[in-house]
Amino acid sequence: MKPFIPLLTLALASLPMHASQAGTDPARLVESCAELVDIYEKRDQLRFAAAQTTALSEAMRAGYCRGVLDEYRRHYQCRRTDWRDQAEIIARHSPAQLEELDVDGLLEKACGY
Repeated sequence: MKPFIPLLTLALASLPMHASQAGTDPARLVESCAELVDIYEKRDQLRFAAAQTTALSEAMRAGYCRGVLDEYRRHYQCRRTDWRDQAEIIARHSPAQLEELDVDGLLEKACGY
């Protein structure tokens, strides 16, 4: 089984959308970025076995996060340019913090603004 993230990232990144069109549910973005962080932590620890331990649903959620981050960076110049750092920042948000932030707010924070 090959990792699905690069393929999903490519597909999502090719879609023309602005950050506000990515979805209005900040909890979905937080969940998907947490999935992305987890997958890459597994990959760093397990190397080749990470692909076999990642479910399709996990890869799809992670691909959503990566695609949203890539698309946001395509339209806006970020101070923080590493997508893994950005995903970690978004993934750290608690449900209480999400009452104050929308998707654009999460992306701005992850971008370094």
